Amino acid sequence: MVDRITPRPAPDLFARVRAAIGRDDGAAVTAETFMQWVIEDRFVAGRPDRGRVGVELVDSILPDEEAKVRILNASHSCIAWAGTLIGLPYVHKAIGVPAVRQMAFNYVTDDVIACLDSPDRPGPLDLPAYRDEVLHRFGNAALRDTNERVAMNGFSKMQGFIAPTLRDRLEIGASIASVAVLPALFLAFLQRWHRGALPYVYQDPSMDETVVHAMCAAADPVAASCANSALWGDIAGHDQPTASVRLAFAQVQQFSSDTGSTPIWMAWPSRTSCGVVSVR
Repeated sequence: MVDRITPRPAPDLFARVRAAIGRDDGAAVTAETFMQWVIEDRFVAGRPDRGRVGVELVDSILPDEEAKVRILNASHSCIAWAGTLIGLPYVHKAIGVPAVRQMAFNYVTDDVIACLDSPDRPGPLDLPAYRDEVLHRFGNAALRDTNERVAMNGFSKMQGFIAPTLRDRLEIGASIASVAVLPALFLAFLQRWHRGALPYVYQDPSMDETVVHAMCAAADPVAASCANSALWGDIAGHDQPTASVRLAFAQVQQFSSDTGSTPIWMAWPSRTSCGVVSVR
């Protein structure tokens, strides 16, 4: 498993590289200073000491992979969809809005950590510390990572990043109030796309545009979206997700509405203090 945020190159990147090194480099990329490379320590004929250069060698990669997918990837999408809804172009701008950061924080704290590090199945990772590091990384203004890039491919992200936590919580009869905010955000995002009101061209090869237009135009878009198996897999049409997403969708609609000088998103419910975003 590898983890490093590498946005699309900014328009001025190649000129900056040329000024810095005195020659053209057509393969230059922007990346954060954070790097993680995790490998299962299973080699049939020995290996170099990769640990000396920062590689984490583990017995099983599954805990790291699950943490990255459910915490980093899903939260990244949450922030991008929410940021788009309130007219912000960059991830670091969106995470700087207290309500947006609180959504991601609540989702990880209330639902993901409970799935991956429960008292009866403790995990090997410090998930609260990982959550805080991830949210910190999203605030890196130097990356200029766009909500457009992170928001794309929502259908596959719903299935791969978000539905597993929903499924795990449903299996034990637990609340899904916080994780339900993410599909609610995505539905509000899709409604903007349906109306032609997104500020960029949304790319999603897994999306059936005809089906999504019909879903957004339905008398009950929440029920229609929760019944969509392309989004929800085997939990499509389940009563509890529909009820939870309906409540979350009402909150998201308030969040994204224009209320004048005091936006409603400043008062997003905080069940746990999430601190302050720091940018490095």
